[in-house]
Amino acid sequence: MAEIPFSQSPGAFYPQDFSLNTLSFLTVSGKRIDLKGLLVELSYYEDIYSFSASGSLTILDAQGFIESLQLTGNEYLEVNFGKVKGSANTTDQLFRVYKIGERKPLGNMNGEVYTLFFCSEELMLSEQTKISQSYKGNKVSDIISDVLLNKLKVAQSKIEVIEETTGIYDFIVPRFKPFEAISWVSTYARPQGVGVGADMLFFETKNGFNFRSLQSMFKDAIYTTYKYEAKNLDPKLQNFQEKVNQVLEYEIGKPYDVLNEIGSGTLSNRLITIDPTTRTYRVTDFDYLKYKGRAESLNPGGVTNNLKNRLGKSTNESYDGKLKLTVSNSNQNDVPYISQQGDGVAKDVFMETAIPNRTAQISLANYTTVKMSIPGDSGITAGRTVNFNLLSLKPSNTKRELDKFYSGKYLVTAVRHVIEPSSYKTILELAKDSSTTSPASVNNNSSEWQMAVNE
Repeated sequence: MAEIPFSQSPGAFYPQDFSLNTLSFLTVSGKRIDLKGLLVELSYYEDIYSFSASGSLTILDAQGFIESLQLTGNEYLEVNFGKVKGSANTTDQLFRVYKIGERKPLGNMNGEVYTLFFCSEELMLSEQTKISQSYKGNKVSDIISDVLLNKLKVAQSKIEVIEETTGIYDFIVPRFKPFEAISWVSTYARPQGVGVGADMLFFETKNGFNFRSLQSMFKDAIYTTYKYEAKNLDPKLQNFQEKVNQVLEYEIGKPYDVLNEIGSGTLSNRLITIDPTTRTYRVTDFDYLKYKGRAESLNPGGVTNNLKNRLGKSTNESYDGKLKLTVSNSNQNDVPYISQQGDGVAKDVFMETAIPNRTAQISLANYTTVKMSIPGDSGITAGRTVNFNLLSLKPSNTKRELDKFYSGKYLVTAVRHVIEPSSYKTILELAKDSSTTSPASVNNNSSEWQMAVNE
């Protein structure tokens, strides 16, 4: 996992320098065509909420490739790019071309521009395959490894991290596609030895496939620190690394949305589980403040305060904002007749642990989102953590401080590398579940607040 940001070395003199080592189109007949001279734009994309890496390649074609090569969607694209040829941070992958976009002719009718869309071979295989498989007495992490290695025949070298999960389960996969099966069992997966809940995600980066907990990613060492500084800063005063880490532009996509957090169960939710066999039910409430004290987070501060509404409930106590109902078997071992049946009793699937926590955790991980553009960096991948230093807009007679709520440690949820003939930039989507500073607490008994909430 350890990989440091690139540093200046022979061949990279400007932050947006790059080396496009390979951009080749491979036909089913074995013909290899170099497309570097036809490049208009190469876009490569990773996302922790997406099973497969993907992208697009826009080219200027003046030789009639589509006709002469008889393209059918069974072709491949070989891509290798980085800051400097041969560096450790080079991206080197083979993709399946699955679609050709709109073909737009040039004005002189001597060529046309179109886009080739590509994805990992495993996504194509997953769409062509169904699994009917019984798993008895397995960890979820073992099931996912089996699907990758034995059903999709993924090479071990293309698996980056499969985190071990806790709990033993019995599953019957009912003719699901492989990635569909992974998505299904992932909702039950609970990380082994880190944090609480069921926040496991399956995704692909340039280094391979990952099955990881959000909380374990939160604990990772910071890849680098990005800064947004004044545009008129003298470039002579910056070293190469500072130029590379300078944010070209950014936007805060979602500072917070309280109505959305209530509806999605981010800060509080309720699960009612029913066991038809024992004719019992159970109510499980998720309370953000109780969870925050036990779980891993990116930053030490919380995202809400203790303000109570006129009904006497704070945001983390309004459980009915998100209500779910499902079937459970957690009480069956407490019934002597059932527990004595041995193999006839299904193993506990821990609905009460998985569903309320996962409902909140996935939404909480995106409580604050930022999208930024930086000089191209082929070393950054989805799932890493970074620091974002955003200066406060508060007037000051001394050195400007960092923004207390929007600076801090972020998780990189998505990465897009965009290469054009003369430039290379990387677009990052960042998210965080916490702040460096907690919101100020509220005196709910003060006359001002009593008047405000009771009007």
